[in-house]
Formats: sequence, structure tokens, C-alpha cells
Amino acid sequence: MKFVRISSTWCVSCIIMNKLWKKLKDKYNNFEYVELDYDMDDIDEYNAGEILPIIIIYKENVEVKRIIGEKSEKEFFEEVEGIL
Repeated sequence: MKFVRISSTWCVSCIIMNKLWKKLKDKYNNFEYVELDYDMDDIDEYNAGEILPIIIIYKENVEVKRIIGEKSEKEFFEEVEGIL
């Protein structure tokens, strides 16, 4: 499983979601994690919109889920665990 996070330093929701991103990485430390900056990295292949942060979840190199925008901890982990 691979998680790709697209965020930016100017994005308030991204800053708020940093805590959940860290919890996700700690809880599921056997998965691959990639962090990309909306303004600095080439994100064209991800078809990212304008709402940040975006967390794209891949299973066997196929996109299975996108979590877009700020979420509560409960919402966030329900969405992640719904596809595990």
C-alpha cells in the first residue's frame, strides 16, 4: 500500500492535517509514504485539484481512494481503514 500526500506550506488545512498524517505513518509503518509540495514538486501525474491536502491511496500501484481536504480524525481513519 502506498500513500501520496500533496500539500503546501501556505495551506492551513494541510498544517492541521499534519498530525493525522504522522499518526497514519506511525500506525501503519509498513506502508510506503510519499510527500509532495503542491508548489514545488511535479504533481501533474496526480491530477490534483485545488483543494488541499490530497491523500491518494494506492493498492498494487492502482489508485483506490482519494481523501481531499481537512477531515476529523474519526473521518480520516474511517476512510483509510475502509480500504485496508
